[in-house]
Amino acid sequence: MIAAIVIFLCIHLSTVNACATNNDCGIFEVCTNNVCVPNNQGCNPPCVAPQVCVAPNCVAPPPATTTAAPGSTTTTGKPNEIINLNDAEPEPSQRSAFIIIHGRANEPLEGARACPPNWTPFNTYCYIASVPGRFLFNQASDWCTQTGSRVVWFDQTNAANFRSELGFINSFAIGRGISRYWLGVNRQFNQWAWTNGSPVIFSNWRPGQPDGCCGSNVTCVFVNYSNFFGQWDDAPCGQLFTDPQGFICKRPL
Repeated sequence: MIAAIVIFLCIHLSTVNACATNNDCGIFEVCTNNVCVPNNQGCNPPCVAPQVCVAPNCVAPPPATTTAAPGSTTTTGKPNEIINLNDAEPEPSQRSAFIIIHGRANEPLEGARACPPNWTPFNTYCYIASVPGRFLFNQASDWCTQTGSRVVWFDQTNAANFRSELGFINSFAIGRGISRYWLGVNRQFNQWAWTNGSPVIFSNWRPGQPDGCCGSNVTCVFVNYSNFFGQWDDAPCGQLFTDPQGFICKRPL
């Protein structure tokens, strides 16, 4: 009987993870011997779960997309787990010691889903900014993931939407004292992509960027200029070089 159960479980697991090509696997997986396995190409040493490889860094995974009940719930990044919006902040035991989040409360529209307390709505997303300070990209990624969000990415549907969100994000950041901040973009296999694996279609590089300067592991993107243009600069993911060096988290309503 035990042998039969073991055989069943092996068959079931192999079916769940079975693949013919990389297209059958997740964003951070690769098809090897007809099985989807974590894609650690470019990360040395290989990433330890639950982190994923965004070459050459191991970063916290983006939250899973689940369905939330209208008006009351949202997701945490754990598959199929739904929590109340009022619990969006991490538990004290999980809260990172290096950061305190601040913002302003938002009054919900009657009959509509609302952002959690201290998050700011724009179109169909919610945003929150770090306090002024100096944070590495991995610190930003880890904190955002704990709140069911990701380091901010931009709408790539069309140029108008991109420009609109770009202007909002930069004004939002400057208004909270973090004129220099990380974006959720990494260089993967010599191409720039958002940390959910989608390609960068519209960009806002400063003239002459990206230039690969300065330091090692220049695979992240940083808004590095105190102006209202929000121009991008490639930067080392694990280096502190400006003050402030903040970030913004973004999540769906």
